[in-house]
Amino acid sequence: MLGKALSRWTLAWFASALAFLLAALVLACLGLAGPGRWSGAGALAAVHLFALGWLSQMMLGSLIQFVPVLTARTLILPRLALPALILCGLGTLELAAGFLALEGWPTGTLLAAGPVLLGLGFALALAMLGGTLVAARAWRTQDGATVLTALLALPVLWGTGTGMAWAFEGAGWAAALLPDGLAPHILLGGGFWLTLAAMGVSYRLFPMFLIAPDGGSRLRRAALIAAGVALALLLAALGTLLAGGDPWPLAWGCAAVCALATGLYLAEIRRIWRSRRAPRPEVNMLWSRAALGFLALAALLAIPALTLGGAWAEAAVFAALAGWLSTLTLAQMVKITSFLTWIQVFAPRIGRAPVPMVHDLTDARMAGRSLALWVAGALGGTLALAAQSPATFEISALALLLAALLHGHELIAIRRLRHLPGHLRPDALPPMILPPSDRSFDYDNPRPASA
Repeated sequence: MLGKALSRWTLAWFASALAFLLAALVLACLGLAGPGRWSGAGALAAVHLFALGWLSQMMLGSLIQFVPVLTARTLILPRLALPALILCGLGTLELAAGFLALEGWPTGTLLAAGPVLLGLGFALALAMLGGTLVAARAWRTQDGATVLTALLALPVLWGTGTGMAWAFEGAGWAAALLPDGLAPHILLGGGFWLTLAAMGVSYRLFPMFLIAPDGGSRLRRAALIAAGVALALLLAALGTLLAGGDPWPLAWGCAAVCALATGLYLAEIRRIWRSRRAPRPEVNMLWSRAALGFLALAALLAIPALTLGGAWAEAAVFAALAGWLSTLTLAQMVKITSFLTWIQVFAPRIGRAPVPMVHDLTDARMAGRSLALWVAGALGGTLALAAQSPATFEISALALLLAALLHGHELIAIRRLRHLPGHLRPDALPPMILPPSDRSFDYDNPRPASA
């Protein structure tokens, strides 16, 4: 049965990530993060709840679902998905608590243990994802090679983050990472791990959703080569920094090649979009265009960010994390959640009863409203950081929080089939988050449809 091939824990990864997103935005609304306030304990907690709890968990959960599609084979060691989720969640919570404790409370082992738990969670995820990609020789395809490059950046990201966290605890060997290691750490996370993974996934999903020709291209190959060169330059810059040298010439070279890779990627997505056969793209693809606009904006802001730092750097990072990556993630969550729900509920009924289309499970208008509010908040936050306006940033953070709540409400409505007419809704539904029972005939753990 088709449902059996799906990852059992994808929705649990998504739910955990959304909870972390809400927590990060609450801290931002309380004024703990904002223009010129990113070095405080509350800001460090909010940033890591957002980057690790929200974006990284969403990406790992998505890859656990996507890699089997990419490789046309089942995931290696799929039972590691739940322990990986638990370890990543606990590690993120411990790290955030450790940062909050820097305000005057003893951190105990929080800053020391948090990265260890995260490292174990990442290792389990890499065993599943990397093992499956390598076994399938996915490096031979451009989308597979892009995802593999992203996975290569993840342990380096963990190493730099662990070093900086332990530097707060007095680890002498990691002192060189503060503060000069911060920029490479951010670039590793937002630019290599998350953005390259998003690029690899979009190479396969965008043609699927747009009904466009799929396959390799010279643009993808050039973008992959540029990304590999940029990653090598960044690793060389990190090595130079740890050796006591000047990493900035290499960092500048890395930034220039990253900008080139971004331009090539955007050109490839434009090519896919122009070749689409779908007369009217669905809501997830319509709002993905806004995410791509934020990616272009972040790339443009990178030059003044490196040259001038300060407000420009804050705006560039926010445009990348809240604008590009989060908008893309939220937009695609609608489609992925609808698809997984359709597979669980309606795939077993094909040929036995009427079944709706996947897009019928979504209220495109409601999803579009929450995404529009998110985009407005992300743009407002970017402008507020560029202008160094704390009040505007807090208003923007409040808009983002409201948008996330509305989006979560729509995802719940999708899971509960609230947008379908009564005659198409089954008498029982699968659990909201936890995987359905394997023992039931329809891969379905009954639950009243009115729940």
